[in-house]
Amino acid sequence: MNLTKEQIGKLLKLAEEYIVIDTAVYDPDYPNDLKVSKFLDPEHTDFAGHISDYPVYPDYAIAKVVNQGIRLLISLSYPNLKGIPVGMIERTKLRGLLYPNDWINVVIKKWQDRGKIAKFEIGIENQKGILVYESTIYGTLFKGR
Repeated sequence: MNLTKEQIGKLLKLAEEYIVIDTAVYDPDYPNDLKVSKFLDPEHTDFAGHISDYPVYPDYAIAKVVNQGIRLLISLSYPNLKGIPVGMIERTKLRGLLYPNDWINVVIKKWQDRGKIAKFEIGIENQKGILVYESTIYGTLFKGR
């Protein structure tokens, strides 16, 4: 299933203007996997608001993509859940820099779902296939009112 920004916004209950993911691919036959992609537009505020004259995509902006990706995977896997707070980031490793006009491809895998704890492994490659980011994040699934 290929998801557009509009569809992602509906699933995350956010206006399309707040969606940082450009596209997402989800296959219900592989419910623990999600692939998202984003074009790093040089005119975007994440570049403009970072360090002037140093056009590197900031790590906080990468975290926004990862956050929305995890939330999207959870909303697709558990449509009745109302939220997922991230309880702990076990490790994060930035392996390379991202520049204007790069494409990033993000793979998010849910590895464990024991009781109410879920473990997510995240890997990000640039358009050249170079791994630039990896992380492990634990979250506590909960049901809202």
